Amino acid sequence: MAKKIFIYSLLFMLSSTAAMAINKNLFSQDKVMGISTSINLENPEEYSLVFASLPAQTSQVQASVKTADARPEIIRQYLQKYDSPLVPHADLLVQIADKYDFDYRWMVAIAQQESNLCKKIPYESYNCWGWGIYGDKVTRFDSYEQAITKIAPQFKKIFLKGLHDEDPHQVMETYTPPSQGSWARGVMQFFNELE
Repeated sequence: MAKKIFIYSLLFMLSSTAAMAINKNLFSQDKVMGISTSINLENPEEYSLVFASLPAQTSQVQASVKTADARPEIIRQYLQKYDSPLVPHADLLVQIADKYDFDYRWMVAIAQQESNLCKKIPYESYNCWGWGIYGDKVTRFDSYEQAITKIAPQFKKIFLKGLHDEDPHQVMETYTPPSQGSWARGVMQFFNELE
């Protein structure tokens, strides 16, 4: 009987020690997750301890952050606010400004100043920028897209050549000299609205 008590005590101590080891190493990579004891009650000398190891459990939170260019959305919302037919071309307006390296607001601000965002243009001209319009002479395009892609490189070459493209007063001197400042003030106001 004393032998049985000794074996039971030994098993209890082994189980307790293993359990303490488990608790101490709860967050380690190689942790023992369970202990099972098997004792033959008829023959207590025959016993076995089984230690089970489970894969390490790690909690991971994965997140992805995507950045996007807000400029097309700023343009789109501005054009929608004024019910402009240029709304579908918001992305193109930003792309073309980037391609020719000038402020993305220029094309929209000039269209606002010259034609109330394409609402007041010569019939079927798609010319929202007053580009090549003098009296009865009207430069016409087949679409807004064509107008944007044709005007942008010329605008950069002629009007922004060597200038700080943030200054409508300098551009006004050659774009529309007779305006005496009103054109530049209007464009600057629209620049500010598009920030």
